[in-house]
Parts: sequence; C-alpha cells; structure tokens
Amino acid sequence: MGMVVGWLSRGNRGLWLSLVLFALLASLAWVGFMASDDATYIRGAFGWLEHFPYVGGHGTIRYPITIPIALSFLIFGEGEFSAVVPSLFYLLAFFLFAWRTMRSIVGPFGAFVVMLALVTSPLILVQSTVAGVDVIELALLFGAVFLFWHCLQNGVRPALLLGAGALVGFAFLARETAIFIVPFFGLLFLMGYRMSRLHYLWIPAGFLAVWGCELLYLGVMTGDPFYRINISLHHDSSIDRTIDLAGNVLVNPWLDPLLVLLLNQEFMLLMYFAIPLGVWLCFSKRIEPGLQSFARLIAWLGLSWFILVALLQSLLPLNPRYFMMVSTSACMLTGLALGQLMTCWKRRWRWAGGGLLLLLLSSNLVGIAVENKNPIFGERELAEWLEADKGATVVTDPMTLYRAEYLLQWRGLTDRVQSRAPQAGDLYYYNPVRSAQPNARMKKDKQRLFTPQARWELLRTFNPEPDVLAIVLERLGGGTLLPSSLREKLYSRTQPAYLYRVR
Repeated sequence: MGMVVGWLSRGNRGLWLSLVLFALLASLAWVGFMASDDATYIRGAFGWLEHFPYVGGHGTIRYPITIPIALSFLIFGEGEFSAVVPSLFYLLAFFLFAWRTMRSIVGPFGAFVVMLALVTSPLILVQSTVAGVDVIELALLFGAVFLFWHCLQNGVRPALLLGAGALVGFAFLARETAIFIVPFFGLLFLMGYRMSRLHYLWIPAGFLAVWGCELLYLGVMTGDPFYRINISLHHDSSIDRTIDLAGNVLVNPWLDPLLVLLLNQEFMLLMYFAIPLGVWLCFSKRIEPGLQSFARLIAWLGLSWFILVALLQSLLPLNPRYFMMVSTSACMLTGLALGQLMTCWKRRWRWAGGGLLLLLLSSNLVGIAVENKNPIFGERELAEWLEADKGATVVTDPMTLYRAEYLLQWRGLTDRVQSRAPQAGDLYYYNPVRSAQPNARMKKDKQRLFTPQARWELLRTFNPEPDVLAIVLERLGGGTLLPSSLREKLYSRTQPAYLYRVR
C-alpha cells in the first residue's frame, strides 16, 4: 500500500502526465497486426497453447515474447490487441524504472523532460503498438543498466548485479542482438570502473543462470543445447544493405547507418540534438558529477551499440529497429541536457532549453504522423469487407491470404477466402501490393493468372485514406516543401485494392 501511495505522490505527477501523453499518442499511432515478424511470434504463442511444452523454430523460439502472448490470449482472448499487450507491459515497466532512475539523478522536473523525449519518440511509440521483440529488448537491457547504476551510486549489492545479468539473459532469449551489450559492460570491467572486477562477475553469473536454463531445456527437447543459436546464425544468408530500403537515403554501406539516424523519420531531429548536448553533458565542468557519470555511461551504451550494428553488415539488415538502444540513449541524453538548460539560473538559457524541447517534440509528432500505420491495408480491407458482407466468399492471391491469415481467423472468416487462380463467376480480390509482382508464394509463371483482365467487372475500389497531416499540408500548400522521401510516405503509402467479378 505504501508503494502505491508513493507512486501517486505529487512528486510523480510528471510520470503520470507523460504516461497519459503516451497513451494518447499510442492510440493515434496504433499499428496492431503487421503480418510480419509479429505473425511469427503469434504462431509461437499458439505453439505453447496447443503443443505444450513447445520448442519452435526461428522466431517462434523467442520465449520472452511468445509465452507472454500466449498468456495474453488466455486472459484477454485472441486478437490484435491481446498480441500487443506484452509489448505495452514491457514498455510500461521500462518507463517506471526510467522515471525512478532519472528522478534520483536530476529530480522530478528533469525526469519529466526525459520522459517527454521518450514517450514522443516515433521509434519507441510505433514499435510499442506491435507485437515485437524490439521494445522487449529495450526494456530488459535498460533495466540491467539501471540496476548496475544503482549499485554504482548506492553500493554494491550482488543480488542487484545478478538481477542485471539475468535481465540481459532474458533479453538474449528474446533476440540474440542483446549480446551487443557485452562491450558496454566489458570495457567497464577492464577499467574496474567504480567497483572491483570481482564484483562485475556477478553480471555474467546472472546471465549464465538464465541462459543455462534455456540450454538445458533445448538439450532435453532437441538434443542440441545450441538449437536456437544455430537457427539464428543460418536462417538467412542473403542480407544486402545496398538494396535495403529501410534507410530514407542510401549512399554507401559504411555511411548508411549514420544516415539512417540523421535522416529517417523514426528519429527526426533527435540525433542533431543528442550529439552536441551529449558531448556537453559528458565533458562540461559545469555539470554535476553524478549526472555527468550517468551521461557518460548512457553515451557509451549508445555509441558501442551503434558501432556494432554498423559493422555487422552481413548479419543485420539496415532496419531502424536495430538502433532502438541508440535512439533511447539519445532521448535520455537530450532530455537530461534540456532539463539542465531549463533549470539554469540564466533566463536566456531557460528560454533556449524550452525552445529546443518544443522543437524536438514537434519534430517527433511529425515523425509519428508520417509513419505507415496500416502496412497491411489490402489485407485489413479484405477482412473488414467480408465481416460486413456476411454471405460473400472471395478468391485472392496466395500472399494476400497468407498475410491476412490471423485477421481472418480472429473474425471467423477463414473459410470464406480461397487462394487459387480466379475462375468465371468468382469474386476476385485483387491486392496489387502482393500480386502485381512475383513473390515467395507466387512464381512468375503463375502471376499472370492473378492479373485482372479487361472483361472482368470492377465492383469496388478500396482506396487508402490520406493521413490528417497530408490533408492539412495539401490545403495549406506546404506539401511541396517536404523532402521527397517524407512526401512519398505521406501521399503514396500503398496502392488501392479492387474487387472484381470474373467474366
């Protein structure tokens, strides 16, 4: 009871204000089911529900996400929101832990500024509305860093260091990229930073305790303790960053990781703020020692993570999601620095800090607005139209049906859609995003069978609605002022879908 009263105290008003803002923005930026990696995790969740005890394969073996989704389905029922609930719970835990840590360093106001930078981050916000491991990795690894920091500030407690290592272990079970935190702790260990090297060994002990449980489980179930690792290392050998479209501007494979941070809408102006403000926090003699120590720790975390993602070109696609730890570190540095400026005794610095914060938040809102919040427009329109038209059955291409699988299943519509070449009399749902070109589920020689013919009767066109921001810019005549990459994301996110009667 005392803990609840403590969280509701006046000193935590900034926390609740930021959480309310996050809830509002998340409802506006909601993505839900994407029919991408989330479909794999949902499949893994059903594996636990239907085949307990379960092992799984690539993706479905990531237990820190598949097991929580399975539990969410049991508690809330199957559906899009239930699949996203674990991501939201992980992120809420991160926010609470981050608030408590920041408040202990810079007080309630400074912590509130940091929270504003975090809850409006386009990358964090959008990824929290899908069933993915990115937010889970973020929450677990930063939880480990916060526990480590607590030991630095308040004295070594082996239980907390064990807990930090265990959180890294769970993050590693969620995704193997969590091992990128090893250089962060490794350099501090070699330096003997603020505690003996012997105490640092509690962290790998906690990690091995968690990972050892997985090794034992997989060894018993499959005969190969490294079953998951072997799958991860060999599931994809065709990564080519030169053709990866996740970066808005691609110039050179060695320069592209930096350009993603500087030019992608997932980050907007964040890095332009974080780099100079982070340098100021880390090296200015005017910064309080405790704050400076924390800033240096977070800066090293973000820098070491960025270096590894940038260098591992043959293992990781150039996807902004892999920079989640870098982005979050940058949010913290920026928020801490702006909080310092806004509490400075000189009025001009307070005004400068407030203006920069407003500019950062405004750019974040633009970044949220230009994100594609409906990446499976055609599949979602198909499911919604079938739900509204109770008696219709349709034929569609294999990829559309594959990606619409769970949307149809959750609505009880699976038996009303077939994937085969359309024949005379059929209702054919043409989704050009999936069927205009050959793909993994439709070879080139089959693609022509799913192309509408001139004699077919067009019954309906499903047009995507433009974002509110696109409408406002069009009316104000400001659309031409946007960079071409952002303009394309606003005005032409996806193609329409069509319903034909085959003649």
